[in-house]
Parts: sequence; C-alpha cells; structure tokens
Amino acid sequence: MEQIAEVKKTKLFEGVTPYHWFVVLVASAGWLFDCMDQRLFVMSRQAALTDLMGVEAAQSAIDEMVGWATTAMILGWATGGIIFGMMSDRVGRVRTMVLTLFIYAGFTGLCALAKGWGDFLFYRFLVGLGVGGMFGAATSLVAESVPSRVRALALGTLQALSAFGNILGAYIAYHIKPSEAEYIFGLAGWQVLFTIGVLPAFLVIPIVFILKEPDSWIKAKAESAKGEGHKSVGSFSDLFKNKRWRTNTIVGLCLGVSGMVGLWGIGFYSPELITDALSDNPIEENYILKPTELVQTFNDSDNQGAVYIKGLLSQSLQQQIVELKDAEPSEAIQKNIIADLNKVVFGKAIYSAEVFPDPSVISKDVERFVEHGTKSEAQLAKFNRLIIDYVLGDKIYSLRQYSAETRAIGMGFFDIGAFFGMFAFTFIASFFSRRLAFLLTFIMCLFVTIFVFSSLDNAVDAYWMLPLMGFAQLAVFGGYSIYFPELYPTRLRGTGVGFCYNTVRYLLAPFPALMMMMTSVFFNMGFSQPIRVAAIIMSFIYIIGMVALIWAPETKDQPLPED
Repeated sequence: MEQIAEVKKTKLFEGVTPYHWFVVLVASAGWLFDCMDQRLFVMSRQAALTDLMGVEAAQSAIDEMVGWATTAMILGWATGGIIFGMMSDRVGRVRTMVLTLFIYAGFTGLCALAKGWGDFLFYRFLVGLGVGGMFGAATSLVAESVPSRVRALALGTLQALSAFGNILGAYIAYHIKPSEAEYIFGLAGWQVLFTIGVLPAFLVIPIVFILKEPDSWIKAKAESAKGEGHKSVGSFSDLFKNKRWRTNTIVGLCLGVSGMVGLWGIGFYSPELITDALSDNPIEENYILKPTELVQTFNDSDNQGAVYIKGLLSQSLQQQIVELKDAEPSEAIQKNIIADLNKVVFGKAIYSAEVFPDPSVISKDVERFVEHGTKSEAQLAKFNRLIIDYVLGDKIYSLRQYSAETRAIGMGFFDIGAFFGMFAFTFIASFFSRRLAFLLTFIMCLFVTIFVFSSLDNAVDAYWMLPLMGFAQLAVFGGYSIYFPELYPTRLRGTGVGFCYNTVRYLLAPFPALMMMMTSVFFNMGFSQPIRVAAIIMSFIYIIGMVALIWAPETKDQPLPED
C-alpha cells in the first residue's frame, strides 16, 4: 500500500518545480493580505463610523451607515473585478497584481485619515477596486502556471490560505481594540488597524522581480496582436457572444451570488450577532463585576468619582457595600449592584464638574458629550457607561470590552473553520466532482446559517458555532477559485473570473444595507433581537446556487478550455 501511495504521489507532483510553488505562495499571499484588510474593516467599521459620525448620531443611523460602508466597498469590488479582470488579460497577470496590491493597501491606510463618513465611504469604494482586481489576476496566474493535475489543489490552497488573512485580521483586532479612543500617538484603535493595512504593499517586491507571465497568456496575447481574424484578449462582449461562455458565465454568476450574499450579507454580521446575544443576557447586560476590588473601590474615600457613583446606588445597597468592607460579596449582592448600575446607566446623567473637572482626561467621547449634550436615552446610556468605565477602571469588565474580545475570538474561530472548509471542498472537487462539492456545500450553508443565527446565545456558543458557519460559508469560496478559471479560455480567463467573482457584487451590494434595514424594521415590530430574523430570511439565497448546478458543466479531469 505504501508503494502504491508513493507512486500516486510521484505522479501527482511530477514536473512541479520550485517556481510553481513560489507562484502559488506569492499569489496566495496577495489574496491573503487582501482578506486581512477585509477583516480589519469588518472588525473596525462600527467603531470607525461611531467616531466619525459623532455623539449626536443615533445608534440606528450608525448601524445603517455601517451597511452603506460595506455596500460602498462591495460596489468598488465589483467595478475593480471588471476593470482589472480585463486588464489582466490585456496587460498581464503579474502587472495587474502589482497595481491592485498598491490600490487596496494604499486606500486602506487612507481610511485611517478619514474626517467624516463621506470620505470614509469613498476610500472604502477605492479599496474595493483593488480587492476586486486581485482575485482574478492571482487565480488566473496560478491556473496557467502550474501543471494541470495539481491545478485544483493549487487553486484550492490559494483560497484556503486566505483564511489565514482573516485570522490575522481578527488576531490584530483582538489586541488592538477598534473602539479604544486613544491607542497610540493620539490615534484611535480603528485608525491604527487601518494603518497596519498598508504593510501588504511590500509584497510587490517579490512579485515584480521574480514572477513572470504564463506562457499560455503570452501566446494568446501574441495571437491577438496579429489583428483581423484572430480573437481578442480581454473582450467583455465575448463572454456573451459564444453560447458556451455565455452559459458558463450565467452559471458562475448564480453560484457567486449565493455564496457572496451568504457571507457578506449574513455571515459577516456575526460580530453584531455576538453583541446582541451578550446584551440579551441580564447578568452580563452591562457589567461583569470583579467583586472584591469593586467593593474596595466603592469604599475608597479618596476616589471621589467612585464615591459619587456609589451615592447614586440605592441606600440599602450602599449600606451593604460599606458593611462588606473587604469581604467577597454574595452572588445576590453582585446582582443587585448590576441592577443598580443599570438604573444609573439608563436613568440620569452622572457627569459632575466637581467630581470630573476635566472631561478630556476621561476620553474624547466624554468630552464630546459635555460639549454637545445628550439628545437621547441611548446617547445618555453610552455617556454614563463611559463615566463608570473610567471611574471604576479594571474593577469592572464592561460589556463593550467583553463583546469586543468575544467578537475577535469568535471570528478567529470562524476563520479556522473556513480554512478547513475550503480544503474539504478542494478534496471533494479533486477526487469526486466539482458539482457535487458545490451542492453539498450550499445545503450545509443553508442549514448551518439558520442554526447559528437562531441558537447563538453566549460567548461559549460563539466559540463552537462560528467555526461551523465559517466551514460552510467559506467552503464555497474554495470552489470559486478552482471552478471559475476552468470555465474560460486563456484569452478570456481573467475577464471571466473577474466577472463571475466580482460583478456579482453589484447584485450583492444592496444586501448588507438591506440586512440592516430589515433589522430596523423587525426591531420596530417588537423583535428583541431582529438581526436573527433578518439573517434567517436571507439564508434562503443559497437555493439559487443549488438550482444553477443543473446547467453547470463538470470540469474535473478536463484540460483548461480553449476556443
């Protein structure tokens, strides 16, 4: 058996050179860092827009703008997919990768310098241009550079490794909290994260000096240059003139819209689902106590702010705290402190110039509140939380901190699941069938997404449910990297891949905003956690992908098509 396995291994990798591996590595890195930038955006968008829109903005307005910011990037992604897809066919895969890398890295950095929501959305659109262009160029380069027998493995690996970009983004966001007001050099956490997004630009060095254009592309380009009678490269209209390429394009669009909407319109709202789930837990509603230290702080007469806040608690609870001194409070007293703190948070403005003479030492947010005043109960609650967080320091653990850490860890597990999901798709597609792999993945996406959005209730749930959803929702993206390049001839490959993988985002673009608008509608209808209802309804988008497989060609064990 070992000899048979060795023979198969030799045949599979026979003729694969170090350069082939380098192509896969560099192309994977380009897409990996692309995905890192995307994840930094997903983790930072709410904190960024909360800061940019100011304290006078209602939370519902901020939530809707989060949806529009995501939509702006997706529109840029679609546009970039078309423009740079055709460019990769006309000027080359390598040159296109260089340009798109500079675009998505550079404008990610500019997001950190945004002064308002308008320029922030504009920068996200420009980031999307580069993101959309990278995938088509990278997958076309790999598909045309490596031997055909390892093509599926190489392309599946490229997509699977992108999960490490997401994991890296989640890891960075865990250590640099996006909502932190001043992380370093006066920059907020989200500004630091977007600044880090510039670093992938250094990948351009090995791309320029080592990678070369595939022989098949050079040949196709030369044939096109002969003029009349020869088919042109990068022709958008040619995708629809020929019946075969037209059918493949429509199938690709249907497969793409199911997976894209499922991930960007549903799956990437997992951080918001986590926040809602934690907020619904009455014990964790606003604070998790560190009891002994908290009591000591309340009893510290030199801490004017703590004494002031304690004075707002009920008289009976104040007396219990005084009598406890250094003792560990019972669970009942802890719950009473939580309940009273909640009343303080939602009940009255607790800022006092006598206790807090300089609001700027607390945070920029508090300074804005003092300057502009509070205009709603939600703003008042946020203001009071900031005061309590500052006064009691690390003696309490605010929901905001707890939620940020849980979101980062949960999305990290989501990405680990995605890594294994994409390799699972690659295995089924390589040894059984591309169409079977898509069908099984779409079925799994439908049921797992509904299960997670209906059942996730706490942090522990997030840590085991989100990997399941990442496995399902990202597995289909492994299919895109393998399948889409196999649908088109060399002269149209970049254009076709870019069209199927990115143009579909024009259809996708309204869905993030729709998700948030549906959430608002269901909230007004009385649903306590409306994001769950909206996500479950949208999950049925996966049925489109299942139906499209009826017309999908099977490309396993077939050479790349030519015309």
